[in-house]
Amino acid sequence: MNDELLGHQLGSYELVKKLGQGAFGSVYLGKHFLLEHKPPVAIKVLNNSLTSQDEINRFFQEAVLLDELTHPYILSVLDANLYEGYPFFVAEYAPGGSLRDRMDQLNGAPMETKEIVHIISQVGQGLQHAHDLNVVHRDMKPANILFNAQDDALLADFGIAVHTQKTSRVDEIGTPTYMSPEQFKGKISKRSDQYALACIVYEMFTGQALFTADDPYTIGYKHIYEQPVEPHTLNPSIAPAIEDVILKALSKSREDRYPKVTDFLTALQSATGMATTTTPNVASSAPTGQGHQYTPPEGFDFNNSAPSIEVHHYPLGKKKAAAPNGQLVQPESARVPLHPQIPQRDATLTQLTPLWTVNTGLDHTYYSEPAFYNNLIYAGTYTTSDLVGGHPNQLRALAVNNGQVLWSFFADHSIYDAPTVNNGVVYFCTGDIKKTGKVYAVDGKSGTGLWSFDTQEYMRARPTIIQNTVYAHSEHAVYALDANSGHEQWSVTLKAALASRPAIASGIVFLGTELGHCYAVDATSGAKVAKFTDIGELHAAVTVEETPWCICSREGQLYALDTRTGDIRWTVKIDQHVSGNMVVKNGIAYIGSNSGIVGDTSHTRLHAIDVTNGQQRWSAHIMHEIESAPVITDNYIFVSTFGRELFVIHAPDGKVLFPTRIGRGRINRPSVGNDMLFVSTGEMHALQLH
Repeated sequence: MNDELLGHQLGSYELVKKLGQGAFGSVYLGKHFLLEHKPPVAIKVLNNSLTSQDEINRFFQEAVLLDELTHPYILSVLDANLYEGYPFFVAEYAPGGSLRDRMDQLNGAPMETKEIVHIISQVGQGLQHAHDLNVVHRDMKPANILFNAQDDALLADFGIAVHTQKTSRVDEIGTPTYMSPEQFKGKISKRSDQYALACIVYEMFTGQALFTADDPYTIGYKHIYEQPVEPHTLNPSIAPAIEDVILKALSKSREDRYPKVTDFLTALQSATGMATTTTPNVASSAPTGQGHQYTPPEGFDFNNSAPSIEVHHYPLGKKKAAAPNGQLVQPESARVPLHPQIPQRDATLTQLTPLWTVNTGLDHTYYSEPAFYNNLIYAGTYTTSDLVGGHPNQLRALAVNNGQVLWSFFADHSIYDAPTVNNGVVYFCTGDIKKTGKVYAVDGKSGTGLWSFDTQEYMRARPTIIQNTVYAHSEHAVYALDANSGHEQWSVTLKAALASRPAIASGIVFLGTELGHCYAVDATSGAKVAKFTDIGELHAAVTVEETPWCICSREGQLYALDTRTGDIRWTVKIDQHVSGNMVVKNGIAYIGSNSGIVGDTSHTRLHAIDVTNGQQRWSAHIMHEIESAPVITDNYIFVSTFGRELFVIHAPDGKVLFPTRIGRGRINRPSVGNDMLFVSTGEMHALQLH
C-alpha cells in the first residue's frame, strides 16, 4: 500500500520521495501542496490500518502526547491524521542523517570525545524533558538520533505506534542491542532509557556495540548476566573516570544507575572536562512525583501522601467469595485469615539429593519453569536459535521418576513460563519477539489440544485460573477467556505497560502499570471500576474482612492500600529495590528487597510480613538478588537467585538452612511435589527432599 503513495497528497503535503521503511511503516519526504516556501517535512505512514473507534481514539490520544514533547532536541511532530484508515504523522525533516549513519562511516573507530559529549548532552536534555512528562522512549538507539540542518542532535520516534492495538509487540518497542536487563523481563522505566543511552555512549567511545549475538535471546542473556568488556580495553585512550561513569549507567540493577538522565550527563561532562555548550533544558510543566521513578520532595511524609483514587462504580467488599451459582471465587492466596500463621513445625530438611537430570534433546532448546500436578511434571520448551530444525516449541509431560517424556504438544511459539494446571487441563501462554502470541488449553493426560486463542502481543507469563475463567496477560493487554472453550469473555488494552502480573481479589482484577498507576476492573465483565494514581508498584491483592487491599511498594516502603476508601492501612520499611516477585500464602506476604550492588555481596533480604497489620515476622539475608517469586511449602521456602544458587529457608523463623547450586545455567522458579523438587536450568532436574 505504502509504495503506491508517492505523488499522493496526505493532508496538506504531497509525498515526493520515499526516505525509508521499517517495522512500523514507511517514511516519505513531503512538501506543502500550496505554500512553496514551507520547509520540507518527513511523513511516517504506518502499516496497520485502524478499524475500530477505540483504536482511532487511542491514535489521536498518542498524537496529543507527542505534541506535548516540544523541546529543542526532540524531533517535532507537526501533524497527525488518517489516510483511508492508515495513521500518519508529519514531523520535522532532519536532513543531516542519523547517528547510526555517522557511526557506520567510522568503520568501527571511536568518535571524538568532544563530539560525543556534544551529541549526548543534546539528546540527554531531550530525553530528560520526556521523562519529566512521564514519557519513556523505550527504543533509544543511534538510528533514532537525527541531525537537523544546524547539526543539532534530535531524539526521534517515541514509539509512535506502540500503543495502537495491532502494533504493540515487544520487539517493536525496543532494539535488543540497546535494551536494558529489565526490559527483557518486561519491566520498563525511565532508567531503562538511561541504560540504552549508556549503550550508545559505550559504542561511540569504543566503536563496538556493548553486546552482540546472532539472535535477540542471546543478546538478552548477555545484557542480564554478563558484564561489559571494560571500555579502555577497546579504546586505551578512555580515562578511568569516563569508564566509571559509563559503567555506572550500565548497571544491571536500575537502582544502581544515576537517578536521572541529567545526572548521567553531568557526570560525563565532569569526567571529560567538557561543560555542555547546548541550549539549557526547556522547563517542563509536568507534575513530578508520578510514575515508576518517583522522587519525593524534601520532607516527604509517606503517611500523608496516599495515592489518589478515582472511583467509577465500585461495589468492593460486598461481593461474597463464592459459589455454586457461578459467582467468582477469589484465589486461595487472596483470602486472608483473621489470624495469619506461619507454620511452626521443626525444620528437618538438611539436603537436596539429585535424582535425575534430562535435557530437551534438541540443539539450543531449553526447558522453562515446571509445574507439578497429579504425579506429572509439565514444562514448556523454548529455543535461542532460529536455525533449530523440527519442533523446538513444545509443552511436555514428564514422568517424575526419570524425566521421560510421556507426550509432547507442538506449539506455534516459545513457552517461557510455567503452565497452570486446573481440573486436569494444562493452560499455558506462548510468544516470541517479532511474533504474536497464543493461549492454549491441552488435556493433561493425553496431550490433546483443546483450544487456542490468538493475541496481538507475544505472551510470556503463566495464566491464572479462577473458577471457569482463564486470565492471561501480555505487556499491554489482559484477557479473560472461558476455560472450556477459549472464547473471549472480555479484554482490556492499556497504553502503559503492565509492571506486574494482574492481581485478583474480591471479584476485582487490579492492573499495575509502569507509570505507577493501578486500574481496577470487574473480573466478570472487564468494566473499569476504579483508578489509583501514584501507587508505586503493585505486588498483590488480598481480601481482609471483606475488603480488597492492594499490597504495593513506593520509596522503600511496603504498604497496604484499602481500595474501597483509598486509605493506607499500614506501612513497613523495606530496602529501596524490590527483588523478585511477591507470594502471599496463609495471610503472610513473602517479598525480597535489595539496597546494595547486585552480586555476591548484595544486601538482599526475603521478608515475611503479615498482610493484615504489616508486622514483619522475620527477614532472611540472601547473598544474591532474587530471581523470581519464592516457592512456599508447609515448612520450607525455596528461593532461586541470580547468583545461580537455590536457597532453602525454614518458613517459621526465616533461618537460611543452606544454599545449593543446581546445573550450569540460570535457576528458574522450582516446583515441589511428592517430597521432590523440580527445577529447570535449561535442563530439567529432580531432587529428593531430605
